[in-house]
Amino acid sequence: MMEHLEDILMDKPELLFRKLIGSSFDGVTITNSKGQTIWYNQSFLQMSGLLPSQLDNYTADELIKNGWMEDSASIEAISKGVTITKSVKYSTGVEALISATPIFDDEGKLIYTFQNVRDITELNKLKHQLDETYALSESYRQTLQEVQLAKGKQIVYQSALMEKIVILAHKFSKVNTPILILGESGAGKDVLANYIHSIDSQTNKGPFVKINCGAIPEQLLESELFGYEAGAFSGANRSGKAGLFEIANGGTIFLDEIGEMPLALQVKLLGVLQDMKIQRVGGTKEIPIDVRVIAATNANLEKMIREKQFRQDLYFRLNVLSITIPPLRERPDDIIVLIEHFQKMFNEKHQISKSFSPNTIKIFLSYEWPGNIRELKNLVERLMIISDENVVNETIIPANLRHNINHADDHPREGSIDETPDLQLKSLMAEYEKKILSFYLTKYRPMKRCADVLGIDLTTLARKKKRFGL
Repeated sequence: MMEHLEDILMDKPELLFRKLIGSSFDGVTITNSKGQTIWYNQSFLQMSGLLPSQLDNYTADELIKNGWMEDSASIEAISKGVTITKSVKYSTGVEALISATPIFDDEGKLIYTFQNVRDITELNKLKHQLDETYALSESYRQTLQEVQLAKGKQIVYQSALMEKIVILAHKFSKVNTPILILGESGAGKDVLANYIHSIDSQTNKGPFVKINCGAIPEQLLESELFGYEAGAFSGANRSGKAGLFEIANGGTIFLDEIGEMPLALQVKLLGVLQDMKIQRVGGTKEIPIDVRVIAATNANLEKMIREKQFRQDLYFRLNVLSITIPPLRERPDDIIVLIEHFQKMFNEKHQISKSFSPNTIKIFLSYEWPGNIRELKNLVERLMIISDENVVNETIIPANLRHNINHADDHPREGSIDETPDLQLKSLMAEYEKKILSFYLTKYRPMKRCADVLGIDLTTLARKKKRFGL
């Protein structure tokens, strides 16, 4: 039967032509030398929205004059005698790329134009999306470049809360005014201070000097900060010693745990901040300095002021610009990207290749992290080292961490699930699942490998990926 049909078509080439062109996905029209349409296929009708009665009774010029069509490549091809390609948008909303090719007889006289009409609506949408993606990726690339810190350190975040912190820090870096960074222990105050120093065009040529005011004995802290002259005290260097403020000249000095600074030394620090001059222990000469001062603490300085443990005038001098870093429990979106960051760091450090199972990450997302980023970092390294498997599973998570999760479930805190009944457990689990899948889909490619790591089949992964719009 098929062979018989082919014989018929071959015997009638015009019929074959109509069958082939008529079934084309692209629109096709043929016009004569006067611009009258003498043939068209169904695809062109659908794309253009034109009716057969319009095409049969009007020339291309008349179709345009009547407002039924925006433009026609065939008119220009007829007048110029060359192939014309242009884009047209039809009343149907279809954007089309039209190529009109003139056809000549043996004497070189134009007799027809063959017009191919290709729907590029989706292509244009894809191009627009690609342009947006490129612009977004450029924005991300610039942001990533901005958060690169000295000595290869990074601010690693994904949450909107930390985005605001980074933007604020960037603004503060442009002025040479003392900055006070507040936040719980382990939240990353030192990293943020280093960031501010690294993007400050006025001070980044100088050093970043850090001192923990609570880690140095009171009797030594003054000489460490301001230096001392020769013979200032027993055991002092014979030629004297420059203090950290002098060493940080032209750069930044970071006074960590400023709340631990003795009251007597707070008076001297206040004078330095006001005059930008220091005086070494045992010396009489004032030494001018040009240094950015960033202080940080996890203490409640206002409470310490009321209890006469911290000077109010120093607090006001330090608190001109302040940033409060939220604890990790308030920005769970950052947990997965931090895990990925530390995982990469420790894989390189210990020459291993390990990752974390979905259940392990789920437990991480449920934990309170009282020690914040420092606790997460230490736990990630510990689990990666002690795990006998390349995929770290939940069985080796410390019992105290599991206990704290269970305890938190038994005694809900303010703002927890039990106090917001509209936030159902199912939606929370779906949110966690989406974060986990997003993390693994980014890290493991192709999808087959990702499915193997997650321990599910490829079709299940594809279905979940589509469900969450990943």
